[in-house]
Amino acid sequence: MVINILPNQNILKANFKRCNNWEERYLYIIELGHKISILSPKHHSLKNLIHGCQSQVWITLKIDFSNNYVLFKGYSDSSIVQGLLAIIFIFYNNKTYNKIINFDIQSCFKQLSLDKYLSLSRLQGIEIIINTIKKKLIKLTNK
Repeated sequence: MVINILPNQNILKANFKRCNNWEERYLYIIELGHKISILSPKHHSLKNLIHGCQSQVWITLKIDFSNNYVLFKGYSDSSIVQGLLAIIFIFYNNKTYNKIINFDIQSCFKQLSLDKYLSLSRLQGIEIIINTIKKKLIKLTNK
């Protein structure tokens, strides 16, 4: 099995700048989606489903309490949403749960100009995913 590794934030931003048009960015987003840690079908449950998205999206998160970093896995039935999950995971990578809860990921999406090219429903879906991640983290850390 080949293990795909997501780029870090700096490489992601540089790769977006190299794209000549939205179509190239769109294809790059889809490519990123193929590189994330995908949930096995047994985790496609109501507990892991992100409610409110047009596409079906499932996410699990696990906190590594040795360093408080969060480990993500996800899956969407939409290739573009799968890629957007990858971008979210890239920006949240190597961050503690406290930093993720307080992190302004929307500014990162603006830096990539995703707010200009994605439909309103996709942008709302991203917001739902981000809010759900934060709520799950708060729930996990308040036990």
